[in-house]
Amino acid sequence: METVVIVGGGIIGTSIAYQLRTTDLDVRLFEKDMIGAGTTAKSASMFTHHQDDPERETYDLRERARQWYDEKRDDGEIEFERIGTLHLAKSDAEDEAIREMQASFADFGLDLDVLSPDEIAAHGLASDDLRGGLWFPDDGVLDSGEIVGFFAEETREAGVDVETGVEVTDVATDDGAVTGVETSDGFQAADTVINAAGPWAPRVNRLVDVSVPLRHTQGPIVVLEAGQPFSLPFVFFEEGVYLREEGPSQAFAGSLATDYENARAENPDHTRGIDESMYLHVADVVETYLTDVPGFDVINEWNGLRTVTPDGRAIVDETDVEGYVLACGMSGYGVTIAPAIGELVAEWLTTDRKPDLLESLALDRFPNQ
Repeated sequence: METVVIVGGGIIGTSIAYQLRTTDLDVRLFEKDMIGAGTTAKSASMFTHHQDDPERETYDLRERARQWYDEKRDDGEIEFERIGTLHLAKSDAEDEAIREMQASFADFGLDLDVLSPDEIAAHGLASDDLRGGLWFPDDGVLDSGEIVGFFAEETREAGVDVETGVEVTDVATDDGAVTGVETSDGFQAADTVINAAGPWAPRVNRLVDVSVPLRHTQGPIVVLEAGQPFSLPFVFFEEGVYLREEGPSQAFAGSLATDYENARAENPDHTRGIDESMYLHVADVVETYLTDVPGFDVINEWNGLRTVTPDGRAIVDETDVEGYVLACGMSGYGVTIAPAIGELVAEWLTTDRKPDLLESLALDRFPNQ
């Protein structure tokens, strides 16, 4: 029986383990902290179709994930509340951009409406200065901790070892092929090692001298609480901030920075604060657009790392080291696409045929690596 070791217990690693749990493979997952403690715990926990530059392959990947989320919600296994995504246009240039996005999604089979200022106001936003907004009604809020917990519990119940508090410290190879991993708990032989380590992925890659274009951006989130209940979709503002409701009287405010050119390598073990400019941006957006909701207070905050690639698509592929597989660089959309990544990787490993959807995530699209 072939042994597969998954490095990382976030939403991608646990999704892959979940999909492999009933196969003939011997699967082991190692997480150096707690399940879902890294980027997954610091995400906005959204499923969204939204893309600034829509690509068909990305849309298809997300549709596959949405179908999984819908099925599990209908079965009562997870929560998935559709609140919608609204991409606002304040300038003429952005208004033109959202209409181009609308046309692209229509080509994919997703018909979206461009809302008028009056229709935007019906979502609780002051809209006097807006030209319009592109509305994604099927997008919604997930509980990323619940999903990771579901993946891990189902995987364990199937007899798979899901080890927490165990760090992979080295990847052993022989003659250019993986032979196992060294961990803080000892050696584990393996035929395949999957790097699903999120922001720690570059560090794991260095263990086998694999060069992959991955950098980090920060993902600050500020939790706001109002003095009264309100509702709000997932809103992208032209000012570079997003907001979404979180319960009856709270909101997440954050920024989704995924620009590779402005990204850098950061130490994912370090705790990082939120820059003062973020608070100023959030305050300006709240004062401008949420005029009917008085008295917001900051009650919590955190700042996670996003692992981004030059084109904003994940990397899921084999490498020059036989048996060493990448499942990293989710570029801020790991929660959105995790079920699809798990299904596709499991199909690939169990049939030895790579699904077509994974071709768009291949490493060779970066020829200099």
